[in-house]
Amino acid sequence: MSRVNLMKRRLLSASLLAAMVGSFYALPVRAADVPSVIRIGSPELGVGGKSATGTGAASVVQHQKWLEQEFAKDGIKVEWVFFRGAGPAVHEAVSAKQLDFFYLGDLASVIGKARGLPSKFIFPTARGTNSYLATAPGVEVKTAADLKGLKISVLKGTAYQRPFDHLLASAGLTEKDVKLINLDWPSSKAALVAKEIDATFGGSDLFLLKDKGVNIPLSTKGRGPEFKIDAGFLATEDFITKYPAITARVVKQLVRAAHWSSEEKNREAFIKLAVENSGHPEVSLRAEYEGEALKSRFSPLIDDDLIADYQRVVDEGLKLGLIRQGYNVNEWFDASFVQQALKELKLEKYWVELDAKGKAKSKGK
Repeated sequence: MSRVNLMKRRLLSASLLAAMVGSFYALPVRAADVPSVIRIGSPELGVGGKSATGTGAASVVQHQKWLEQEFAKDGIKVEWVFFRGAGPAVHEAVSAKQLDFFYLGDLASVIGKARGLPSKFIFPTARGTNSYLATAPGVEVKTAADLKGLKISVLKGTAYQRPFDHLLASAGLTEKDVKLINLDWPSSKAALVAKEIDATFGGSDLFLLKDKGVNIPLSTKGRGPEFKIDAGFLATEDFITKYPAITARVVKQLVRAAHWSSEEKNREAFIKLAVENSGHPEVSLRAEYEGEALKSRFSPLIDDDLIADYQRVVDEGLKLGLIRQGYNVNEWFDASFVQQALKELKLEKYWVELDAKGKAKSKGK
């Protein structure tokens, strides 16, 4: 072998060794490559000065600070950001890359995805939530037919718009048969008490207004699956790609909260926690969950039933003109993080998986 070739081989060997050493020392750097902060966004669903994601499993995690505790050892901060502008404001923040995770009701999340938000649905925070119609003092409503001609506020583009339209349709009415006003939730409450509108349609927090002469004559409870609202915890595709292990740890805490909330022995504790965290009146939460199986309401399973619910929302969004094109709902859901959490928490058989018609596929524990 010539002297030149020998030198080339030695240089190549040295280069390979340097690359291997460099790769070895680079491993801890990549392992430590975690976000400095986890940013979680939600519509402002708290009342009375409280900021909350509502009253589901996510609210348990928020109130108990389980995510803060989980990531403290890594030096990762957790920021909760609440938007009075609901879904549209959350969408804007996600588009501006200001959020990593976000909580939304079914219609709002569908609208965001249909408009191109790069998100994945990774955890259902609540299933089958009801809606309520509140009327101003002196306004009498007994049936959905009585809504004709009334001035009613609904925050458009949120999960409440769809069941409201179904409520109207149950009496042969459409949005054109009422004077529909688009107001955010705090403004709606103020306008209702001031008798500037006849009624408003929204969540159980409307019970707060009963001591001001407001009535709650109608609700969607017991009216069928098309009236129900689901809500979910979503992640940006960018965050999942960069930090899959962090995403898995976030979902594990959500599944932990879902399990605690599903236990009937915790019903009273859950209601008290939800009241404290959200500011919602206790009477409203008792009315919301009365006769409801908590295990069904807080199931974290991304099963055929949940997928069918969201497919229904997509179809109705197209019909209402709220979205211009549909998308593959199945590809939007990523059940891998929930499945991993169930395995780690030994809860694989705790909840019952449902088929597309809401029937049990197998028996839970």
